[in-house]
Amino acid sequence: MSNFKSIAVIAIFVALFLCILLVIPSLFAEEDVNFEISGYSPVSVNPPPENVSEPEEISKPEELDSYTLAVDAIMNNLQNFKVFFASSFDREAIEKINETCGPNAVEALATGLENGEVDDSAFKQITGYSSKAFYATALSDPSRTIVLEDTEDGIADFVFVGDTAFPDGYSVMNRYNSRKKGIEGLVSEEVLEIMRSADITMANHEFTLTDRGEPVKNKKWTFRGNPKNVSIFQELGVDIVGLANNHAFDYGPLSLTDTLTHLDNAGIAHVGAGENLNDAKEPFYYVVNGCVVAIVAGSAIDRYSTRGATASQSGVFQIFDTISMSKEIAAAKEKADFVIAYVHWGVESTTELTSGQKSMGKAFVDAGADAVIGMHSHCMQGVEYYKGKLIAYSLGNFVFSSFKLTCAMLKLSIDKDGNIVNTFYPMMQNDNYTYINSGEKGKEQLELLKSLSINAVISDDYVVTEIK
Repeated sequence: MSNFKSIAVIAIFVALFLCILLVIPSLFAEEDVNFEISGYSPVSVNPPPENVSEPEEISKPEELDSYTLAVDAIMNNLQNFKVFFASSFDREAIEKINETCGPNAVEALATGLENGEVDDSAFKQITGYSSKAFYATALSDPSRTIVLEDTEDGIADFVFVGDTAFPDGYSVMNRYNSRKKGIEGLVSEEVLEIMRSADITMANHEFTLTDRGEPVKNKKWTFRGNPKNVSIFQELGVDIVGLANNHAFDYGPLSLTDTLTHLDNAGIAHVGAGENLNDAKEPFYYVVNGCVVAIVAGSAIDRYSTRGATASQSGVFQIFDTISMSKEIAAAKEKADFVIAYVHWGVESTTELTSGQKSMGKAFVDAGADAVIGMHSHCMQGVEYYKGKLIAYSLGNFVFSSFKLTCAMLKLSIDKDGNIVNTFYPMMQNDNYTYINSGEKGKEQLELLKSLSINAVISDDYVVTEIK
């Protein structure tokens, strides 16, 4: 009996031990074991919740990119920048180089400045622009600058014609309307082809575009044309007109204001007159083939009935001495590679030059003009070279009257290396029709031009060169 009891007790203990082995692990598997010891809080043995982010790594400072380093290098070496606008060069200008020429140009400029001086020649080699062309393209007043498409051959043609007017009630508009051929009824196809194919064509706008105002007092001839006549300049292919003459103010201040407005609306640039002196004397700039060409216009005619512009009143840019025009030419030369002076001067209906024309023309070249182009005589006058620059004293009429008169058209072909070829086309205006004078009559006119000219020779294909 005692043995049986001993076996039973052992069996009970074994059963309890097995129960403990089975039950206790399941308790630990269902919930965390929470040990609470005074002063100690252990971390849960479960994985961290999913919404707890991993600790961030400490980021290293980013290295500056090559463009930023180039910009800093340029700004740190501006003392080596030897172009005319260096004093106003800043980070905004560098960004303009990046936009215009690309980041490689910025980095090349930085390298150049770190290694030494960058002058105009180096700047053009790096960017493809002269410093003046870049300034005109990216940094100057866009209302006075036009950027042209570069030409395939690197040569830009600027064509100039003389006195042009489309006033109502005179022979020009009478013929224009009666012949019913548009501008082809007044100008030959050969002349139109040259004008329309040029990169820029300029005419002397010698009347007012208005239906307002009163004729100025004590003036024999006053010209006013319907504002719609501005479209005839578009037919001609004219891009810019000169207003510095003795008929831009024929019907008073309203007529000048209207003329400026209608030209602006037609997309035709203008120089030589404005709502104040600053506007009147301001040049117009063209950028082409990486170079800048500036045109500035002034009038030395009609001091009294044609109002000169002042700081507070409209008018034309009057230049009765050489100082004011020379100052504007010099200022334009600081921003342009080439400056063309377009001047109203001399005496009507004569081939003889005045002493004023001769002295002014030379003064304008001394101030920086690369060509001086005159008008007002209503007939062709001679040409002269001074310090290698052309002075064409008068192109005469273009489309102005019914009289038979010699006149001319001048083409300046400017290449990207700074060379200019001057072509002087002998023309005739007769019965309100203008054409190139060819054949025997053309040879006679060329001989006349040669006799009127000073130290210049004109070839049979109308190219004018200096006699050295």
